[in-house]
Amino acid sequence: MPPKTDYPPRERAEFICDTAWSILSIRVRGEIDHHTAAAIRQGIDTALFENRPKKLILDLSAVSFMDSSGLGLIMGRYSVIKELGGDMTVWNPSRETRAILNLAGMERLVRIEYPEGKVPDLPADKSVSEAKTPTVKPRRRRTRSTSAEVHAQAAKPMARKEKEA
Repeated sequence: MPPKTDYPPRERAEFICDTAWSILSIRVRGEIDHHTAAAIRQGIDTALFENRPKKLILDLSAVSFMDSSGLGLIMGRYSVIKELGGDMTVWNPSRETRAILNLAGMERLVRIEYPEGKVPDLPADKSVSEAKTPTVKPRRRRTRSTSAEVHAQAAKPMARKEKEA
């Protein structure tokens, strides 16, 4: 029996560029994955190099899914706008997008803004909200020893055995 091929098509991502007063605003809608990120990347880069804006606003409010390709897209556009002497803001990421941005620590690199300056709660997904920080055991510090010290420490147990005998 042939494999099932009538899966529902994934929602493709699309974006709209808008420029005003040296601000380039990009609104992305749909799913950002490996297949769609390349087209979005090319479109944004073209708009960046044509307009040379001082600020890039990436509106992710209508993004329904984003994986590591989306993170790469954001980080890459951040480096391009910095090379052009500009600044970047991620505007109002959706709940799904916000979760992956928080897990990746993107707020340390890129400014993330929300309407009315209020950060909404994260989704009630157990994998995100109740994720435990892994415990890390402290590493033992190794010191360098000379060969004489190593031989002296190795001889100590032998000296005890000889005394007991």
